[in-house]
Amino acid sequence: MEESQQTSSNNPSYWTSVGIAGLIFGIVVFALSIIISYITINSEPTGSLFSPIQLAGTIVCLIGAFGGMLATWHYANEYDIPFTLGKGALIGLFVGIVITIVNILLNQGWHFIDPDMTQRLIDHTVANIQASSMPDQQKQQTIDMMADTLRNRNSIGTQLLWGLPMYGILNLITGMIGAKIFSKKAEDII
Repeated sequence: MEESQQTSSNNPSYWTSVGIAGLIFGIVVFALSIIISYITINSEPTGSLFSPIQLAGTIVCLIGAFGGMLATWHYANEYDIPFTLGKGALIGLFVGIVITIVNILLNQGWHFIDPDMTQRLIDHTVANIQASSMPDQQKQQTIDMMADTLRNRNSIGTQLLWGLPMYGILNLITGMIGAKIFSKKAEDII
């Protein structure tokens, strides 16, 4: 009995660090995604299939990847103990899961605030494709594909399907990096 209590005191819980980092980065990712959506809706259709706004979506994803690093930094500063790369990876993975769940909950709530946002994104996408110089048959195929993608992106299943692996893997990697950088004497236990 004493041995299990000693082990748990030497190995404190990382859930507080996971929750803090997941909540912070979930809110940041959601807010930046909403901002990019409204910038897209209010921009003029250019006819270009690739735009700086699409690059901004990738940057939002990469910003969300640093939740694992924040969580390992918090865990290392809170407890001042060494921990392995594996524990950093686990912390990062759980942060990615929390980011995805927070993002999904906020997205679902946002649809009560602005239920027409998805349709306006579809309308902008259609106008942008109509302004392009591609052949009419290809335009229609592209419009159908993009409209289906935008309609389905708000379903919980689609958000889980893309969010969990994306944020999970990226934060797993940054959690390992954070463990290597922030863990005290990590090289002694690896």
